[in-house]
Amino acid sequence: MPHKQWVLLFALLIICSVSAPAQRRSNRRAASQPRPRSASGTVTDQYWAAQRSIAAAIQQLESYLKANPDGEHAATARQQFEVLRGLSLTASQPEWASMNPRNRDVAPEWRITSVERQPDLTRVTVEIRCSRQDGGECYFIPFDRAPLVLVDSAGHYYSMLDASTLPRDVRVTGRERAEVTPGQAELSGGRTITITAEFAPLASGVVSLQMYYRDDNRAEPAKYSLLGRH
Repeated sequence: MPHKQWVLLFALLIICSVSAPAQRRSNRRAASQPRPRSASGTVTDQYWAAQRSIAAAIQQLESYLKANPDGEHAATARQQFEVLRGLSLTASQPEWASMNPRNRDVAPEWRITSVERQPDLTRVTVEIRCSRQDGGECYFIPFDRAPLVLVDSAGHYYSMLDASTLPRDVRVTGRERAEVTPGQAELSGGRTITITAEFAPLASGVVSLQMYYRDDNRAEPAKYSLLGRH
């Protein structure tokens, strides 16, 4: 068997050995809470259990390598660590999402590029870009006018506490254009801006986040994975 296949096999064995206790704990919790769950909810729980198992395997391998850098299994552990960490980083690359899929022609896209966890808050950096190449503008509601909310993989909500102001040259529309709702930010085609928003502190063990507008949300969620990030 080729060397790379051996590495992947060892990695899968580690994930299975870590996920088995987690699955037993999950089964015990399910037995104590007979409330019915939808099939999609069960599948989603299984997916996030697998993500937590991958994260746990990465942490265990990293701890082993720190304690035994020249140990008997160090070479194999180092290869497994790189494979798993590479998979988690690939899966966690932030993707662009439309801020108004019903009107994509004039809607910008957004994504979360970083999440900074602090004891009293969570600082999220957001990029917003207008992909239009026809000389037109994109429009979105500024966060200080329509606050955001974070939702973690367990369904917990985190309210927005504050948001940075728009760049000075980003105009907020008035009533001069009938086809544009007043109060929206106007972003020139081809331009990308960065805005920082602060939220309530995250709970421990959070592995992923989705960001929405809190009220009357029309945007696709901006998703972000915390796996493999330090």
